Amino acid sequence: MTRELTLTALAEQAGIAKSTVSLIERGQGNPSIDTVWALATALRVPFASLFHDEPAADDVLVVRQHEAPVVAVDQAGLETQGLVIRHLLTRTGGDLIEIYTMELEDGAVRQSGAHVSGLFEHLAITEGTVEISTESFSEVVSQGDLISFRADRPHGYRVIKGPVRLVSVHEYVKTGNP
Repeated sequence: MTRELTLTALAEQAGIAKSTVSLIERGQGNPSIDTVWALATALRVPFASLFHDEPAADDVLVVRQHEAPVVAVDQAGLETQGLVIRHLLTRTGGDLIEIYTMELEDGAVRQSGAHVSGLFEHLAITEGTVEISTESFSEVVSQGDLISFRADRPHGYRVIKGPVRLVSVHEYVKTGNP
């Protein structure tokens, strides 16, 4: 799908430098997770669609953890230490959803910008304890807990007892457009 945006317009909508967009377009950039999220939001597409195509809709789909593509890694010395995000699924046949796993090392802190308008993030914690917060709430959740919140505003993750492993389901607005 084409958006017919100029480089300048895309950069302005994403809130990033035109030179950054140009480098990415030419395959020469190494964008941060936040830059990719900003581009996906500006383009109104799912985050994972910037990395790969949606798999064919079969009756059964099995994704092994070691086979799930890593779509984001922040290592020591970068903005967020100890973060690994693996893409498990994107489905657009009904409501648009994406499923990821996230791993955060002990002590990791991750601040995320606002995602697409209307996006809900559902987190099921499978290991550890993490504080999830926005301007309007702060909740500590642990293994076995689920938290759902609007992710179309800045939000953060702070590991209290790690490592933290969780499953993140992104639920987009029902209009069919992310």
